[in-house]
Amino acid sequence: MTPWSVVTRSSLGFAALGAGLIHLALAIGAEVGLAVGLGVVGAVEILWGVLAVSRPGLPAPRITLAGALVPPIAWVLVLATSVSGPRLLPMLAATLLDLAIAVGIAMGLRRPTGRESRRPAIGIAVAALLVTLISVPALLATGAIDHLPVPTPPHVGH
Repeated sequence: MTPWSVVTRSSLGFAALGAGLIHLALAIGAEVGLAVGLGVVGAVEILWGVLAVSRPGLPAPRITLAGALVPPIAWVLVLATSVSGPRLLPMLAATLLDLAIAVGIAMGLRRPTGRESRRPAIGIAVAALLVTLISVPALLATGAIDHLPVPTPPHVGH
C-alpha cells in the first residue's frame, strides 16, 4: 500500500493549485523581481498540483516537502526586509496551503502504509470545499482583478 491515498493526493494537489493561483494573482501588479518569484512559485505549485491529482503517487515527495516551505520562508524574509510586500490576507492563505502540503507530506512519509477510504468522493469533495473557502477570498483580496483590462461599451449614437 502507498501512503498517498486518492483523498490525500487530491487534498494536497488541490492545496497546491490554490496556493499556485494565489501566488500567480499576487504576481500581477507586483514589482518585477517579486512578480517573477511569485510567478515561478505559482507555476511550479500548479504543475505539481496537477501531477498530484492525476497520477497514482505524489511527485518527488521529499523535494516537495522542502519546496513547500520555500514560499512561507521567503514571505517572512520579504516582511522582515521590505515595507511593500504582497498583501497580507492572500499571503496568509497561500502560506496556510503550503504548510498543509508540507504537513501532509511529512505525515505520509512517516506512516509507511495508508488505507483507501471507502467513500473517497466525500473526502475529495471536502478537500475541494476547504481549499475553495481559503482560496477564493484570498484571490479576491489580491487585487489582481483591478489590473485586468475591462472593455468599455461603445457609445450609443457615435
